[in-house]
Amino acid sequence: MIKFFESIRKNYFDNTVELSKLSKTFFLWVVGLGLVYVTNIYLTKLIGLNLYGKYTVFISWVSLISTLVTFGWDGYLMQKIPQLQRNESGKLTGVYLLRRAITTFLVLYVVCSLIILGIFYYNSNLIVFFDPGQLHLFLLFIFLFATIALIKAFLKIFHVITKVQWIEDVVKPLVLFAAILFYYKYKISLSLTSLYIINLCIFASLAISILFFALKTYKKNFERGSIEPVNEKWIGKCFYFMCIYLGYSIFSRMELLFLGGFEKNEEAAKYQILLRISDLIILPDFLFNYFLPQKFSYAFANNRISDAKNLFRNSAKTILTLQVICLAGVSLIGYLYLQSFNIASTEMYLYLVIMCTAPLFYSLFGSSNLVLKTSGNERFSFYALLIVLILEAAANYIFIVPYGLKAAVIISWSSILVYTLLLSFFLYRKLKFYNRVSGFLFFADRKSKLT
Repeated sequence: MIKFFESIRKNYFDNTVELSKLSKTFFLWVVGLGLVYVTNIYLTKLIGLNLYGKYTVFISWVSLISTLVTFGWDGYLMQKIPQLQRNESGKLTGVYLLRRAITTFLVLYVVCSLIILGIFYYNSNLIVFFDPGQLHLFLLFIFLFATIALIKAFLKIFHVITKVQWIEDVVKPLVLFAAILFYYKYKISLSLTSLYIINLCIFASLAISILFFALKTYKKNFERGSIEPVNEKWIGKCFYFMCIYLGYSIFSRMELLFLGGFEKNEEAAKYQILLRISDLIILPDFLFNYFLPQKFSYAFANNRISDAKNLFRNSAKTILTLQVICLAGVSLIGYLYLQSFNIASTEMYLYLVIMCTAPLFYSLFGSSNLVLKTSGNERFSFYALLIVLILEAAANYIFIVPYGLKAAVIISWSSILVYTLLLSFFLYRKLKFYNRVSGFLFFADRKSKLT
């Protein structure tokens, strides 16, 4: 038995991510995810499915607009910083990158805020996902979400992961759970405005905490006085990253946004619950993405293409194995989780299984999106998203109104399949990266034998 587990570790983990690091990340994520799931149960019992659906649509719009404000710097820094040169003292000479990222962020936040204020005062009915008194809260949320995204990307490059996880995945959901439980236990009514304020305080505390780690990391790794390069096409690079992240945010939430846009708030709440459960299947892919981006970035920065190819194949195999285990677990406990929201039925369980099988496509075709972004081929990720978003939006517009939740589930599943297939195709055409599944689909092994 010991040899069996040693073989698993050697073949699946040692060539991808150190098991000790992954186990810590997994533990913290499981604790945080458990807290989030339990909190959602009490929250829906406290405010009802209709308001819960409106709350999830509000947060989704915050996430989308904050992606515009970050302007892709969270992805560009991940790609660019490993390429920077170090001086005699071992410090990085690229302070200009951080200054430029902060300046761009502040300018875009001001511009976005002015546009939102203009739209609201021109016609407040155009913005249906928050009430008039919640406008300032909406703008503050955008600022905090964008700030946290930039800081986390910066810290991830320098492997500052566990400390951030303690705050984000354990402390943050624990505080929110305590607040919701207090309202529930003492039967105090909770308005959406109060819920937003509670969340705002928690996210502000998170931002301040991780900013402390970012400043320490900056002092340790950077030195002022560097010369800014002249011919750096950062605007085009950042724009592609922004489109990728924005597109993926829309892609992963489009059905929710359409349900909310057509004021099907109760069905939006049910869809959000299904999304939350399907997150358990994405968990292995998410956990490995704490470590894989910097591994791929440094491999491509040092022209170690063979190492990147091996990492791509090993990670796909490992993540798929873990996802299958997660799928089996979710299939067993999913119905009980639906019962806790009083929405359990054969139909809802079928929707749950469909939603949970879709994330398997991300590992079946490998981390194609991640490789494209870290290798400087991010425009192909953008092309894949653009194609899928157009098709997905058309399908949502046609089918959401007559079929509601049923259409949302089927469209979401189909979109993930098409998206991952396109990413895999672009990756193979550009870099000749493939795993067993994509190699079979694109006849890669047969072509390599012929040549």
